[in-house]
Parts: sequence; C-alpha cells; structure tokens
Amino acid sequence: MTWCTKTALFSILLAFSSLCFSSYDEALENYNKGNYSSAVNIFKKLAKAGDARAQRVLGLLYIDGKRVDHDGEKAFKWLTDASDRDDVLARYFLGVLYSQGLGVRKKDKEAIEWWEYAAEDHNPLAQSKLGLMHFQGKGVRRNYTKAAQWWQKAAEQGEVSAQRFLGLVYLTGKGIKRDDKAARHWLLQAAKQGDVMAQYNLGLMLAYGRGGEQNFDQAVKWLKKASKQQPVKKSPINALGQTLHQEFRVADKWYREAAEQDAVLVLVRR
Repeated sequence: MTWCTKTALFSILLAFSSLCFSSYDEALENYNKGNYSSAVNIFKKLAKAGDARAQRVLGLLYIDGKRVDHDGEKAFKWLTDASDRDDVLARYFLGVLYSQGLGVRKKDKEAIEWWEYAAEDHNPLAQSKLGLMHFQGKGVRRNYTKAAQWWQKAAEQGEVSAQRFLGLVYLTGKGIKRDDKAARHWLLQAAKQGDVMAQYNLGLMLAYGRGGEQNFDQAVKWLKKASKQQPVKKSPINALGQTLHQEFRVADKWYREAAEQDAVLVLVRR
C-alpha cells in the first residue's frame, strides 16, 4: 500500500470516526438545549455525509433563517437531496416551498405534485394539503368530493387540520353526504388536539344537540377553551342565541385562512 493510499484511507477513517460521535440525536439534543451553533454544525456534517433527516432539517433551517442565514436555494437543495434519499417529509416540505414561493417560484401545480408524491407513502400532512387544494381549486380543478376523500385519509392518521376540515364538510355536506354524527366525532378528535375552530363548532353542536345528545356543560367547556385560545369580538357563550346556520358560516373564512398556516418551520423528529 502506497503512502498516498494510506493517507487517503486514514482521512476516510477519521471522517467516519467523527460522524460516529456526532449523531442526529446529539444534534437534536443540542438544538433543544439552545446550543444552536453546535447543532447546526452536526446537522451540516451529517447532511454532507448523506443523512436524509439532517438534510431535511438543514433545509428547513435555511428557510427559517434564524440559526443560519436565510438561503432559499440551499433550502431547496437540501430538501431535494433528502427527497432523493426517500425522506417523505422532505417531499411534503418541498410542496410547501412551491405553494408559498419560498426559495422557488410559487407554483401550485408543482406543490400538488410533491404532495401527491408524499401522499403515495401515506403522509397525512400531504394528504391534508391535497384536500385543501382540491377544496379551494388551487392548482387543480375544484373538487369537493376529492377534498373530502383526502381529508378522510389524513384524519384517520390523526392529522388535526384534516380532522377539523372533515368534521366541517360532514356538517355542511360539501363533497360528502351530510352526517352530523360523523361531524361531531371528527370535530371532537380535532378539539382534543387543541384546534380552536373544532372546539368552537363542537361546542355549538353540543349546545344544539346536533349529532348526538344535547349537553350544555360540555358545550360551555369547549366554547371556553376556544375563547381562551382565540378571543372573538362576540363571546361564543353569547353567540348561542344565534341560529346554528349563521354560526357555521364562519367555516368558509377558516377554510381560506388555513392555507396560510403551515408547519414549515417546525422541526419534525421522524
């Protein structure tokens, strides 16, 4: 073995040894403790070595711009690398980049393609987004039935926004047969996860006995929870005197606003 070969082999072994002592879990631990510089350095090493999770997180950090300088191109590059290594969450976030124009030109159709790619692997976040795009007719022809189908798939996996949307479409009968009992079930699932709109509508259903027995104690409980999270001009308690039809008209507003609420900057440990 020549001297050059020995030197090259030693360099490889040294790099591998360094990575062995720098794990993804260690990076997360440093990040959670506020040791951001150390965490970012480990993420970068792991990402360059081909760790898909680290590549995904690094991509999100470049979009966030708080722990590293904001760089849309680098974010797209690292998320694409992670996707090439079959990281499903990276595919979901690539869809988010295209839907919001972060680091790339805003293209709803491209966003849908990435979400469909992620949805093939049963990713509930992507499924929920596809439901919203079909409901709103963004990047695809408006189709309430397909929207409900995607939300059903995501809701059954515990995705909170899908549970809320599914409850509301069961309530209004858009794209699916109207079913108050099913609406109440899915709104309850989302309400338990802290979704304010689900808590509000669930409270109203309980107060009016829609989809099950009337229960004022439970109605007040959920309406108070909703009020504490997001105070409204008119207290939900006082709003009970209005007709149920008028109350549920607020759903359309929430359908639109939900498109702006993304978890793109949340580090998801999966």
